[in-house]
Amino acid sequence: MKGKVYLVGAGVLGVENLTVKAYRLISEADVILYDRLVDPSVLRLAKPGAETAYVGKEPGEGPQKQMELTELMIKHSKSGKVVVRLKSGDPFVFGRGGEELLSLREAGVDVEVVPGLTSAVAIPTIAGIPLTMRDLSSSILILTGHLAKASDGSYFKEHAKFPGTVVLLMSLTNISTISRYLIEGGMSPNRPVVVITSIARSQRLKKEFFRLWDLVGAEYRREGPGVVVIGEVVGGFKD
Repeated sequence: MKGKVYLVGAGVLGVENLTVKAYRLISEADVILYDRLVDPSVLRLAKPGAETAYVGKEPGEGPQKQMELTELMIKHSKSGKVVVRLKSGDPFVFGRGGEELLSLREAGVDVEVVPGLTSAVAIPTIAGIPLTMRDLSSSILILTGHLAKASDGSYFKEHAKFPGTVVLLMSLTNISTISRYLIEGGMSPNRPVVVITSIARSQRLKKEFFRLWDLVGAEYRREGPGVVVIGEVVGGFKD
């Protein structure tokens, strides 16, 4: 029997936001290797007897863990098992999905990618914040707030004059520094910002509205994973 690996996006906020294909594959898989932010309701879809293992990378863990994960996927698939590598959001949006796809192909493993709702788009939409709107924004820029060299502000400064909506993922820990870099790069300190967080152990979202300069020097206390949206579309949709 030939095994196969599926790189599956688990989407956001639980099982109701899975694609139909993701739902089916998770419920049929022999092995599920899941990341840190995958909702527990999604894991409960696993069939009886399926092996589930947490393989998420914690802050500071280097490439060695990624290599071990790849070897694990190769091992299971070559033993004839169907493996779901389960990632929160979409596998190809800041999720190392591209790296895993190439490594599995090089090892001769049959692999397929299944998209999921990325938090960059889905979370603002669920929260009622449009990312594009006529006369306000006709473009979207998605940036990661988690960089290998957090002290290097050039990444943010070079994007600071982007005219459309800016979405920041994995940025709450460094949001004060990121905001300062954006202002130093030329972004208006008065630009509207919304911080959207998922409240722990629930499917509810919390929205907090700011101006960009409000976040400089502020210690932001997050209650869960969050998405930051910057741009004029934010200002018209405050509750």
